[in-house]
Amino acid sequence: MTERVALEVARLEGSGDSERAYTLATEAFREELQRVPVSGRVTVLREQRLDEKGRVRAPKSHPGIVSVDDSLGKTGPEADLAVEPIEGLQLLVKGQEGSISAVAAAPRGSMLRTPDMYMSKLIVGPGAKGYIDIDAPVSENIEAIAGALGRRPQEITVAVLDRDRHESLIEEIRKTGARIQIRPEGDLTPAIAVGMHGADLHAIIGIGGAPEGILAAAVMKCLGGEMQARMWPTQRSQVEKLEEYGFTDSERKLTLDDLIRGTDVLFAATGITPGETLSGVRYFRGGARTHTVVMSTEPRVVRFMDTIHALEPEAGRRGFQL
Repeated sequence: MTERVALEVARLEGSGDSERAYTLATEAFREELQRVPVSGRVTVLREQRLDEKGRVRAPKSHPGIVSVDDSLGKTGPEADLAVEPIEGLQLLVKGQEGSISAVAAAPRGSMLRTPDMYMSKLIVGPGAKGYIDIDAPVSENIEAIAGALGRRPQEITVAVLDRDRHESLIEEIRKTGARIQIRPEGDLTPAIAVGMHGADLHAIIGIGGAPEGILAAAVMKCLGGEMQARMWPTQRSQVEKLEEYGFTDSERKLTLDDLIRGTDVLFAATGITPGETLSGVRYFRGGARTHTVVMSTEPRVVRFMDTIHALEPEAGRRGFQL
């Protein structure tokens, strides 16, 4: 599914056409999901995105668009699906690095259903598991993460989204001496990097989308890291929406097991534009090459797939580009 989406939309790199990119991505996702032998329900989906001017907008509705609560796939095991046709939509259409297509799956009823709103997140890899507390000051978490990894704060790197709401957070992190990657978009690409042993990124801190938080939780479940979160409503209507979803306490600290229950999780992502963990789609005459990661908890595997696709008949006759 994620490879199909990447192949469809990567040609729009730098196009500036976010509506077309999102339309192609959701149509490809739906078509591929309908072929999968699983009875899937879209539990998590980011329905609002930044446009080219940085405004939060919902993409235009059209036939074939994927929506929350859609039932997709053939008859089979019942599953919750967290869907991200394009993470980093503006990265893609501006020709910037780090855009991916991703999906996570778990048995029906496993994933926390949340409204499309903000979520405060603290994410670390396996080496710092058990050492963080989202209720503690940022400086204490930085010290704890560094200590768990056998480093000084100056020797760890934290990812933070480039948003006005993070100005004070960034200043707090700077005071600890830790390095900061201030990113324009995306939780998933850094989450994969944080979860990999030996990566140069050690934590993600800040407020981002709740749907991406569930996908990041799937990554942490598979890679053995830790994530703590808290819903972050910005208006009374969102508090009321949370109550509709069963959140009687919107301030409740959410652990990894609150976000996704159980130990049966699958996550897959394909690079669209080049990134730190996944290469972007590379085209050649008549074909393309994709880079995908598939990870699961049962069995505990992480598989990277470097795949050449013959998209036109002459590709094989001409020879594949390696």
